[in-house]
Amino acid sequence: MTRVPPRGHSPRPRNRNRVSNVSDDREGEGRGGVPEWALRYDAGEYPLYAVTGDAVALARDAHAGGATLRALVVVRGHEPFAGHDAWPGGFLDWERDPTTREAALRELMEETAVAGPEYLEPLGSYTQNGRDPRQFAGHPDPESGEWVPTGARVASNAYLMLMPAPADVTPDAVETGGAHWSDVYRYLPWEDLRGDAGRNAAREVLAEVERWAAREGGGQVRERIAAAFGQGFSEWNEERVAERWRLLFDARLVPEARRDRWGRSDGKGFGREMAFDHRRILADALARVRGKIKYVPNALRALAGDEFTLDELQAACEAVAGRRLHRANFRRAVAQTRGDRQTRAPRIVAGTGKRRPRTGEPGVAPEVFAFLPGILRARLDPSLRLPFLAVDGSAGDAGDGSEAAEDA
Repeated sequence: MTRVPPRGHSPRPRNRNRVSNVSDDREGEGRGGVPEWALRYDAGEYPLYAVTGDAVALARDAHAGGATLRALVVVRGHEPFAGHDAWPGGFLDWERDPTTREAALRELMEETAVAGPEYLEPLGSYTQNGRDPRQFAGHPDPESGEWVPTGARVASNAYLMLMPAPADVTPDAVETGGAHWSDVYRYLPWEDLRGDAGRNAAREVLAEVERWAAREGGGQVRERIAAAFGQGFSEWNEERVAERWRLLFDARLVPEARRDRWGRSDGKGFGREMAFDHRRILADALARVRGKIKYVPNALRALAGDEFTLDELQAACEAVAGRRLHRANFRRAVAQTRGDRQTRAPRIVAGTGKRRPRTGEPGVAPEVFAFLPGILRARLDPSLRLPFLAVDGSAGDAGDGSEAAEDA
């Protein structure tokens, strides 16, 4: 982690020749030397910004009971937010980082010893005023008593990274207080509707949001709640993660919404607090992945791996979506079988002919599947329709099998 530069002192490269894709002074001599505007320009005349790159790494952690979606987080070793979980990341280094992508990958390696995965894509830019308390850093002038600002407003570019299994982690003991893979739903417990605990958390959240709406009044808030929570779960859309997070934030039901300008909160609210706006970033990441696995097979492969049984693939989808799937209809929706009739969307996996030996369990060894040749470069249109069970665990919205196959 690089430090925020004090106001008026932008980090300048010590060796301009080391800056990737930037020419040195000699290359400009044949074109008239340094231009006049460059001699006059002074960045100190403008508001000071610092830019970071954050690595949002998610992995499927397979186990006998299914799968868990995990996030790679570091424990902040310094204020602000000392002791809080955060994404690996840090400030753009002028000498080493051509873009924030390289900054995120560099910090991921430095803070956790985890190399960047094959699947990586930009997630979003986060520039909200006050998102980083270091923006307000400063001190009283000893003579006048006036506040002398020394901070910088911090903007971050986040990058989504997907892995088929949690990589081994070696934390940086100097810059962090640790690093580990954590269950995503520790931070967003209301998003995991696979079991009673998550469903109860979602009902409790909805009840509190509705109480807030009753106090606030106005139909617009109620419309937001109905859309985000699926008319009381009957029309739940798992992809509306960011909308649900925003409602909880606006209703002050999470610690992040109860902070002062220095990042201090009373700790009250739903879910485990993260540093800065990193839970908002997680909500965006989860929404992105929940959508991507339906129309970008390569995103699903990044989590499921190259080979898997259909039960393992289903568990990966359930871990991402936070919902249970109808087993038979899921298989009809994704797997190509001999004699399949043509459907509007292609199947995405097929059997390899290999079997996965069972360890200490009776029964037939399950077949191993892999993605079809060429499908990983495809963008499905229409997208895969996953046959989810109703939120209460019934087969209410899973279809009868033929519909799931036809509409997949």
